[in-house]
Amino acid sequence: MRAIGVFILVLAMASPALAGPANSTIGGKKLEQDMVHSGGVGYPSMLYEWWNKGKNKLDWGLGGDLVYGGSWGAATTSRTGFGSVGVRVIRIGLGINGILRWHLAEKERPKVTNDVGILFKPGILIAKGSAFVAGENFTFGIKTEVGAPVSIDVHERVSVVTGGYIPFTYFFRDGPDNGLIPLLVRLGVEIKANDNVAPWFFFDLGPGINVGQGVSGASFAWRIGAGTAFWGVLGKNKDKSDSASGGGEEVIVVEEIEVE
Repeated sequence: MRAIGVFILVLAMASPALAGPANSTIGGKKLEQDMVHSGGVGYPSMLYEWWNKGKNKLDWGLGGDLVYGGSWGAATTSRTGFGSVGVRVIRIGLGINGILRWHLAEKERPKVTNDVGILFKPGILIAKGSAFVAGENFTFGIKTEVGAPVSIDVHERVSVVTGGYIPFTYFFRDGPDNGLIPLLVRLGVEIKANDNVAPWFFFDLGPGINVGQGVSGASFAWRIGAGTAFWGVLGKNKDKSDSASGGGEEVIVVEEIEVE
């Protein structure tokens, strides 16, 4: 954590003007565009999110996850087992999420701008799980994720992202039901590549509390992802971008009058 603080301080001291990416999908900054798309790959899943600018301080959206990492909200070092046999809870699955993010506050300082939000992301999962005995079985999962994302603009093109997240998941199966309560801290970054594209990366790490039948105790929980957010490519955002780029052009009409 000390190294992270030094890294943020160095970037801030080198930054004459702070803006960062205009639209954040992994942090706490309010959207500026009406519609933003975000997609990425990682572990335990790959994701796509469709974000929309809401009224006042609210942003909302929908997302989808292709889950392949054994669990949904976060990967874990523990495995559910039957006797001495360890197995993954999820083999492959498809998750659908709702997204709500409330922008709490923005604080501007000479070298750093902070944005804090509250994130709520409920979802459901349909998956093929691993049975305790032989074969595979159907698994239905639910997720309730709450978080406090923080965006720190440390450069005109860079935002450091941190905060805390609790992606609680619970799985219903033919065998014993079980779940995981991860308590994660995020280290991430969003980079303004150009006016319409912002690549991002995050790594979340913390303890995970196992709940349900056949599991107990705690373990390490984590998730990682890398991708990009983009906007102003199609639809009304594109019209806004085009009008902004051509807004400085002035057309002067000269009427020719014939005098006899």
